[in-house]
Amino acid sequence: MKALERPGRSLARLLTTAATLTAVTAMTLSPAASAAGRVAGPAGTSVCLRLLADYNAILLRHWGSDCSPRGTYHIHVWGGGRDMNYPTYTYSGGNRDFSYTWPVPSGTNICAELWYHKPGGGYSSYGLPCTTM
Repeated sequence: MKALERPGRSLARLLTTAATLTAVTAMTLSPAASAAGRVAGPAGTSVCLRLLADYNAILLRHWGSDCSPRGTYHIHVWGGGRDMNYPTYTYSGGNRDFSYTWPVPSGTNICAELWYHKPGGGYSSYGLPCTTM
């Protein structure tokens, strides 16, 4: 009987995983915003970085202790004629939040990229989300 139950469980896991990946991909790839211009759900999330934008301000969240290695990072943000590399910081796991004023018109596309500073030199990207102010 166990041999017959196993394929069913495997199929159920496969279908659950496929549905979850489809939903996450759809929400990540299509920016979701309410009529008031607020970012809804996981729009603006990519790999280890979440970007929320509203009322001329941005919130950046470097999240998840298993998402990226511990070490030195910086975040590059651009959009609406602005382009900034924010100061480096040390990431030691968990969530790390940063908020900044970003005065641009409503409807402006804003992107951010999370850069890991490799110990031997160079950089590696750990997220490139975009969203709309």
